[in-house]
Amino acid sequence: MRGSMMVFALTPESTLTKNIARHLNLPVGAMTRRKLANTETLVEIRQSVRGKDVYLIFSCTKDFNNSILDLLMVVEAMKNASVGTVTIVLPSFPYARYDCVTRMDRCPIARLIADMLQSVDCDRVLTMDLHTPQVQGYFDLPVDNITAEPAFRDWIKEMHLKEAVLVTPNPEGTKRVANFSESMGMQFAIVHVGDDEERGGSNDSRHPAAALVGNVKDRDCIIYDDIADRCYTIVKTAEFLKQEGAKRVFCMATHGFLLKSLFRCVQQAQ
Repeated sequence: MRGSMMVFALTPESTLTKNIARHLNLPVGAMTRRKLANTETLVEIRQSVRGKDVYLIFSCTKDFNNSILDLLMVVEAMKNASVGTVTIVLPSFPYARYDCVTRMDRCPIARLIADMLQSVDCDRVLTMDLHTPQVQGYFDLPVDNITAEPAFRDWIKEMHLKEAVLVTPNPEGTKRVANFSESMGMQFAIVHVGDDEERGGSNDSRHPAAALVGNVKDRDCIIYDDIADRCYTIVKTAEFLKQEGAKRVFCMATHGFLLKSLFRCVQQAQ
């Protein structure tokens, strides 16, 4: 298996790609992406992939949408080069939060992404901590949804927070937090404070209507979420937990996009 395995990446210089390649003791496969004068992209695979089992890593980039198109072109190029199998590695599934129709003028973009990946006949998708597991149902091919729970479990033990309360900042994460809290023997709570999408993405700092299910008074709390980008919901959840009597509030999230607005939001938080 190791002899037939190859690792490629749309961003070969990324830390994630380098760590994976080093752990597997494999070089990152050679390919080029060139922007043409008319802004189109030319993709070239620079070494043979014939009969190989290729793992193609798609890390988060600043140009998410164009990178998805580049990903499809790379898979198509590998298929034309008689690759054995292609496993697309998506640490953060694109548009995972848009997995269902919440308004009639919106489409479930996660399903569209799934259709696009299947259109190039990839063999398997490997992702991590999907926002909602039902995204796997959009595929007619194997999807491995692995979890960051082992890393979170070690961190909780290291910080001596086994007596803390795990908190989901949105109702959609209830099952994820409930399962994790059960495996850790911890209590959990549910908070709903609305999100910035409901307010049109504005910077209005007014608190929306908030609700809490569970007891956090005089307890340490750990907010457990899958995605942290602008962090409005996480910060407002932390402030609400403080109002409800929580002693200390921590946060752990699988996908930290670390946008500049995230740091501003956290620094301004109480």
